Amino acid sequence: MATELKEWIVERSGGIRSMQIAWRYAFSVAEQAGWSNETILGIACEIERPASLVKLCESTAMLGGDRKRSVLSMIETYANDSVYSTSEWIRASESLLQFLIRENRSSAFEVQMGFLACSGEFLSSSQSPYSFPEGVSKFLAEYGFDG
Repeated sequence: MATELKEWIVERSGGIRSMQIAWRYAFSVAEQAGWSNETILGIACEIERPASLVKLCESTAMLGGDRKRSVLSMIETYANDSVYSTSEWIRASESLLQFLIRENRSSAFEVQMGFLACSGEFLSSSQSPYSFPEGVSKFLAEYGFDG
């Protein structure tokens, strides 16, 4: 594992050994999935839970070759086509990933991004008082997820 990833883990975990172990595992899953250090850190810096990173790796497993390596670029593309930033997209994605973890379910990355795109369009066009991640959580609680 690269030094910059190890340093990030120590800093983010605040000396809590169990969190270091969880983040180290999540980063190793991302590395095995072929993600670059830039992608790993770009996504990890915006999420709260290491399990979300693992679930995102599982969700992207069916992406072919270079697409798998450019997960962050794909999220950035969705963000550029919306009113929400890449950071907001990653946090909204974590809301969906945590829902999938709680429900013991899986879903393809493209399906998740489609759900988030529709949610984001509705939230921004309706002038919702909720942030993108909060709105996604509300939608999931009220309507669930069929993807």
